[in-house]
Amino acid sequence: MMGSIRWVRLSGTFVLGAGLLLSGNRLLAQISVGAAPVSGAGAPSGIDEKDELSGFHRAIAVQATSEQIAQFREVVRKTEAARRELEQFVSDVDSRSSAKNGDDWSARAAAARQALDVARTETGTFLNGFSLAQKTGLKEPAAKLMKAESELGEQEKLLDAQYDAARITGGEEGLRKALGNFRNGQNDLAAEMGIVISVGAPQVAFSVPARKSSRTISGQAVAITTSAVITRASEIVVPGVEGVYKVEATTDLADLQANIGVILAAMMNKEERCGERIRVKEADLTPEIPLGAALVRLHYERWLCSAAYGNREMTEGNATVDLKVTAEVGADGRVLISSEIVHVEAERFLADLLKSGTLGDGLRENMSSAVMAAVANLKTVVPAAGDSVTVRSVRFASPREGELSVVVGGEMRMSEAQAKEMERLATAGTVAERSKAQ
Repeated sequence: MMGSIRWVRLSGTFVLGAGLLLSGNRLLAQISVGAAPVSGAGAPSGIDEKDELSGFHRAIAVQATSEQIAQFREVVRKTEAARRELEQFVSDVDSRSSAKNGDDWSARAAAARQALDVARTETGTFLNGFSLAQKTGLKEPAAKLMKAESELGEQEKLLDAQYDAARITGGEEGLRKALGNFRNGQNDLAAEMGIVISVGAPQVAFSVPARKSSRTISGQAVAITTSAVITRASEIVVPGVEGVYKVEATTDLADLQANIGVILAAMMNKEERCGERIRVKEADLTPEIPLGAALVRLHYERWLCSAAYGNREMTEGNATVDLKVTAEVGADGRVLISSEIVHVEAERFLADLLKSGTLGDGLRENMSSAVMAAVANLKTVVPAAGDSVTVRSVRFASPREGELSVVVGGEMRMSEAQAKEMERLATAGTVAERSKAQ
């Protein structure tokens, strides 16, 4: 909204107005993934963090066994096969390539329906095989997945139609969306169970299940969810030589997005009697991959006081500011979050303050700091990395429409003995915890 300029009389004067822990070679049976800010843009003061879950014991109680991992990957493989069958059928409808042969069209629809049925049925079978601890600990993601399965079943009835092109073309998006929600539900469950299901991905050595923690940023509590995957950089193992492992940690910024307006207001708002008055009215943070995009609306006042005459003059205006938020690795190997103002809608004096003045500098720095405060530190997410971890990449991602995440990639070194001990204790701990829970 364009800021307005008005004259105000005060005291007889006209006034112008207008964001697995290793010690040496020994593995401690503990996972700590509370995210701490990665230094870069200068995180705001007063950032607190509190683990909200029971930690390692809960994680290993719900972690998938090797048999479940294999079973789940097969379920996902069949779900992807069903997606291909569906896309082929829709393509035939769109092109009407089978319009002259009703039997062919009917066979294609039946194949898609059968593939979807298999994916849904085997997903249900997988869930029914949970241990008691898994049924309790995974109740929420399992319920969401089954709800998505039921919705997919309803949409699937479209394939029972008389294969009328107009009818199917009109409903194909609903079926595609239902299948997408079903796959997202599988992904969410896999993350909780420590299952990596990326097709074609390198062999997974270890995974750190999704963990939730609470962080206070400028007085506002923000829920942060972080997970990590560790893969072997090479399958060649040289005895006595440390192996290189790739680490990728993902931080969900959904709650930061929901609270960015409150956080930015706490950082920037001020009420000076003789000086600046700033009020952040609204702020949004959204994905615009490969960037983040921010929109801020604020009100600005500048008060000038005259001690000699006891008068005050005030200039005011409203501004709408668009920013792009960038993630990169700095020369020192640390993650950097930076913000740049790309568009300002305001009166001339306020636009100048935002484009090249201290007001704009403060807005950019505070937006960067707010995002930076939520980004996971690889040393905290994967304590096993220790000082050997090196950050190699960072990028924004959008796992779901409108949601923003930060993915930090790096490398770490472990000896063969350390890697085997980590795997042994993780497996032994999982079995012991499940037996105890049952």
